[in-house]
Amino acid sequence: MTSFDRRNFCKSSIAFASFGVASNFFVPSLSQARTLDLGSAKLESFSDGVMRLPIEMLFENVPTDERDQLLSEIGSAVDVISRPVNVNLLSTGSRRILFDAGSGKNFLSSLGQLPAVLEEASVDLAGITDVVFTHAHPDHIWGIIDEFDDLLMPNASYHISEAEWAFWDSEDALSSMPAGRENFAVGAKSRFDLLRDRINLFSAGAEIIPSVEAIDTSGHTPGHMAFAIHDKGQSVLIAGDSLTHPVISFKHPEWQNSSDMDTENAVKTRIRLLDRLTQDNFVLAATHLPAPGYGRVEKDGAAWRFIET
Repeated sequence: MTSFDRRNFCKSSIAFASFGVASNFFVPSLSQARTLDLGSAKLESFSDGVMRLPIEMLFENVPTDERDQLLSEIGSAVDVISRPVNVNLLSTGSRRILFDAGSGKNFLSSLGQLPAVLEEASVDLAGITDVVFTHAHPDHIWGIIDEFDDLLMPNASYHISEAEWAFWDSEDALSSMPAGRENFAVGAKSRFDLLRDRINLFSAGAEIIPSVEAIDTSGHTPGHMAFAIHDKGQSVLIAGDSLTHPVISFKHPEWQNSSDMDTENAVKTRIRLLDRLTQDNFVLAATHLPAPGYGRVEKDGAAWRFIET
């Protein structure tokens, strides 16, 4: 991977966009912001928009009849899944910590709404002290720049797992992408180039910010991380893309998701994470569950269920 010119970036962006451009353009509003009171801190969920993806792109190698029946029972379309993109802002002491940054304007036309939503909520982007990435997919990291390729959060420190950085910064990233998703690698690399002098790399188990613990949730990407926020009031787990469907991820965590780079490891990660969510009684905060993405997880026989809060 030696060249990341703008022409290749645009070509691959167009190729992927054919899979995911929303047919019903969605503009989030401030009314969708949601706050969790954690005691000495607060967590707010803001929307970057909604993407619509073909079901085969997400759950391809699963029992089709069982999958379609389950989706029909919950009133969901069996051909396309609408996935919100929720972004969380943690305010604790003098820190304003953004978990992921949305997609910006160069991915899908139905996304990239986060800066306007934050402005509507009177959140000063210059006042963001930290940006913590679960992983480097477009809807999580591309939104760090504006239309002039300048950083939207110019005063922030940035944090990503060492394994995630090593993969997307390597020559293997581009060659590992399936056809039509080459822009994932190109986009990640171009953002990394802007962050080299201000990035903090960490490993699982690290307390990257006081009371914020990094949890290994690799599988979706090589260095995907979840984050446990520990506070006197209650604890929250920022799950990223470890859990992406409000029913399937919980009822059938063993179903492989074709958007996961290591599908077998991702299955193990989901089950391990669901166990921890129930045993430790975390509040779940997830990127792609129904906005605002907050809820609890309970055991349901041999499986689990998600209960929105």
